[in-house]
Amino acid sequence: MTSAVRFGHFTFDHNSRLLLWNGAPRQLSSKAQDVLQVLIAARPRAVSRHDLLAVDSSLDAVIDELRRALGDDARERRFIRTVDAFGFAFCDEVSDAFPVHIAATLACGGHSYPLVNGENIVGRGAGSNIQIAHRAVSRRHARITVSPSEIVIEDLGSTNGTFVDGSKVEGRRAIVPASVIVFGTVGARVTSRTPSASGLSPGFLPDLIPV
Repeated sequence: MTSAVRFGHFTFDHNSRLLLWNGAPRQLSSKAQDVLQVLIAARPRAVSRHDLLAVDSSLDAVIDELRRALGDDARERRFIRTVDAFGFAFCDEVSDAFPVHIAATLACGGHSYPLVNGENIVGRGAGSNIQIAHRAVSRRHARITVSPSEIVIEDLGSTNGTFVDGSKVEGRRAIVPASVIVFGTVGARVTSRTPSASGLSPGFLPDLIPV
C-alpha cells in the first residue's frame, strides 16, 4: 500500500498526516491523525479501546472529532463503526492514492497550516480548511489558491478585510514568501516548500495585532 489512501471523497496521507476532502484540507489534531492511521491500518479488524487508549486517553473526544471531520452520520456510520463493549473499526473501502503534495505552508498565530494545490479556505468557521480561532477573523474570511505558477489570495467578503503588505485585498492578488498577510488583525506569511526556487527570503511572521 502507498503512503496515501482514498476512501469516499477523502484522501489521507500517512507521511504528511494530511486529510483531504475533494482535494481540500480538513483540519485534524495530531491525536486524531494517530487514531485514524491505526484504524485504517487495522481494517477490517476492529481495534480495542485498550489498544486505542495507548494512542490517546481522551479517546471518545478524538473519535467525535474524526466523525465530524469525516461527516459521519450520527445514526448510520459510514467510516468509523462502534463495536459495542470492545472498540472501533474503520468500515469503508480503502484504495491506494497518490501521495498528497503540500505546495506551501501558511504560518499564522504560532501554527503552521499546509497549503495544497487548489483552493484553501481561511476562516473561523468549522467548514474552513484553515481554521483561525480569533474574533477578528470571519467564518469564511479568505481563499488562497495554489497553482504550479503562483499563489493567489482573495478576500471572501470578510468583516475586517484581508491585507497584503499593508494594502487591502480587492479581487485576486498574487502573494510570495516575502508577503506580509493580515486576516483582520491576525498576521501570517506563506512559506514556500521550495524557497530557493523563488529567490526570496521567507519574510517574517508578525505578531497578533491587538483589536
